[in-house]
Amino acid sequence: MIPETARSTVLRFGAFELDLNEAQVRKSGVVLKLRPQAFRVLTLLACRTGHLVTREDIQKEIWSEDTVVDFEQGLNVCIRQVRAVLGDEADSPRFIETIPRHGYRFLVPVTGNGAPTPARRVWPWMTLTAAALAAFGVAAWSLWPPSAPPAWRAVPLTSYTGLERDPALSPDGNQVAFTWNSEKQDNFDIYIKLIGGGAPLRLTTHPAQDASPAWSPDGRTIAFLRWLGSDRAELLLIPALGGPEHKLTETRSGFQLASLAWTPDGRWLAVSHREGEDLAEGLFLVSAQTGEKRRLTGPPRGIRGDCTPSFSPDGRKLAFSRYRGITASEVYLLPLSAGLEPAGSARRLTSDDRLARNPVWTREGRHILYVTGGDSARRELRMIAVSGSQTAERVASVEDDIFHFSLGRHLVYSRSTGDSNIWRAEIPPPGGPPSVPRMFSSSTRPDLQPRYSPDGKKIAFGSFRSGTREIWIAEADGSGPVQLTSFGGPLVGFMNWSPDGRRLVFHARPEGQADLFEIPASGGAPKRLTAHPSDDVLPSYSRDGRWIYFASLRSGREEIWKMPAGPGGRPGDALQMTRAGGWMPLESPDGKTLYYSSVTGEMGIWKVPVQGGEEERVTGPTSWQIGFFGFAVTAEGIYYTAAPDARNRNFVRFHSFATGQSQPVVAAEGRFGLGLSVSPDGRFVLFTQVDPPGSDLMLIENFAAR
Repeated sequence: MIPETARSTVLRFGAFELDLNEAQVRKSGVVLKLRPQAFRVLTLLACRTGHLVTREDIQKEIWSEDTVVDFEQGLNVCIRQVRAVLGDEADSPRFIETIPRHGYRFLVPVTGNGAPTPARRVWPWMTLTAAALAAFGVAAWSLWPPSAPPAWRAVPLTSYTGLERDPALSPDGNQVAFTWNSEKQDNFDIYIKLIGGGAPLRLTTHPAQDASPAWSPDGRTIAFLRWLGSDRAELLLIPALGGPEHKLTETRSGFQLASLAWTPDGRWLAVSHREGEDLAEGLFLVSAQTGEKRRLTGPPRGIRGDCTPSFSPDGRKLAFSRYRGITASEVYLLPLSAGLEPAGSARRLTSDDRLARNPVWTREGRHILYVTGGDSARRELRMIAVSGSQTAERVASVEDDIFHFSLGRHLVYSRSTGDSNIWRAEIPPPGGPPSVPRMFSSSTRPDLQPRYSPDGKKIAFGSFRSGTREIWIAEADGSGPVQLTSFGGPLVGFMNWSPDGRRLVFHARPEGQADLFEIPASGGAPKRLTAHPSDDVLPSYSRDGRWIYFASLRSGREEIWKMPAGPGGRPGDALQMTRAGGWMPLESPDGKTLYYSSVTGEMGIWKVPVQGGEEERVTGPTSWQIGFFGFAVTAEGIYYTAAPDARNRNFVRFHSFATGQSQPVVAAEGRFGLGLSVSPDGRFVLFTQVDPPGSDLMLIENFAAR
């Protein structure tokens, strides 16, 4: 015990403070919630920063010998709670590093400070006296002197209403081109803004969506993509000062990402594209004069495609992202000859085992910056040597949840804002006006993809409220949420109930590719169902429970497959259901028809007989990019999140099987998120809404990665 004359002690690291006497964690003065046992674990690690703290050390210091508790499980829970409070991640730690089979190491400098205060009770395990704490403070000061003010500070470059994204710095670093959906939030166009301030200059006014602006090396021209559909775009050039557009060619790609790059000599552009019967997107060179195309990469079978190209300063290497599914991508390097022909095979540079994308070269050409994370993990900026002789490291000067970025003399990046919550609306009677939804379930972390149980008494949903995306189950009114899975990242995906309501099937990626898993709805250990080299995702049961449908790249393109459910189900028994691409399979209540979403060509809900046959489109366009996750099939028809109408309004629509017509039934107040479900009695619809969506551009002047 610390005597009554003890000093009040506060340990500090970054924006955080640990008040040992108050047993509080504070961030920038705000008290964060952390359970006592987890607080003790955090304090022990912080007091030994930089050193390995074994699990045995933690057990000896915190769990007394006579405590009847499952230490291993208890410590794992504490570490997850601590990481959630600190915003830390196990696979890319900023604060707590896991040393496999040994323990943990606190990674950041910690300083101690004290001031006289009335003594308070402390825990028996903490025997630090005032003198010991003072000694700790002196040692911390000598090892880690107070941090100098950060060399770089991010400041807002834009703060407009709506979404600003796809930033591209001009070669002289004085301007940035970007896309913005305007104050009306009705359409994305290309804009240019001076770094020093002033109103942006609008370059394009076409009603189609413009994206991916890229400056020519001489700074006179901007190339961009104009999306004509879900996988068709025009590649256009426009003078940087404004003027007539010039069409070079058309491209086909499902990657609606920043996917344009000029060669250093300004003669060619690299773009993600697929030709003819290609199953996956490769990278092509397009002549800036004639529009001629030349293939650079041809992804191997089972790869979803290549995108986000970036040329080295000397033009002899091409960095790009290669997606092996919807859940993981890595950065690759392709050597090039003087004539821009492939001079060898593409080499994988990163090994993050999650989404790694948007590679950008540093000016000296020896390192690449890229964005990693997303879905179940916070996005961050990382850097890796082109030689591949070292592992990637986090660029500590960028603290925001970064999305797209551009690097030159400055660093400009887009920072996403907004939170997704679950909303509920009553379904109006036929012919009635669209109903207005109400907030159903919310938290400070994203909630998404609700699913009613077959009896309507429970709801399964995905949530980040534990720090990573996991499956939760609540009562039908949203009360009593309980966490069902505990993967701890990096991905736990979409789930569906078994017809008897006893199990849920879902996809997860604990390592490598995404596979299918099954878990009892009452809780328990998940069971892996597939282990195929390709991603297996978005599963659902047949109405009789005998089959599991899912989407997979097994054929080289995203298609719908099915495999037997239950003990007899084996990955090798999977049968391909579609031939023209498909996602998110859901069987009709009568078990005769399989409905799914198209991933190529025209977006919408499609159908195919469960016994095989012609694939046929059913509904109009769904909400852009994520609409294929937002539909539900009933005996009477299909409810789905529709694409915005001509007035940019978002509706849940109902497609009637009887009439073949579609009408709006719910007027959403914001942009749709992932997932939609209808209660078994047909009274309510649940869906995810992003409230409110937004993104701004941030600027770090005179940026250097090191």
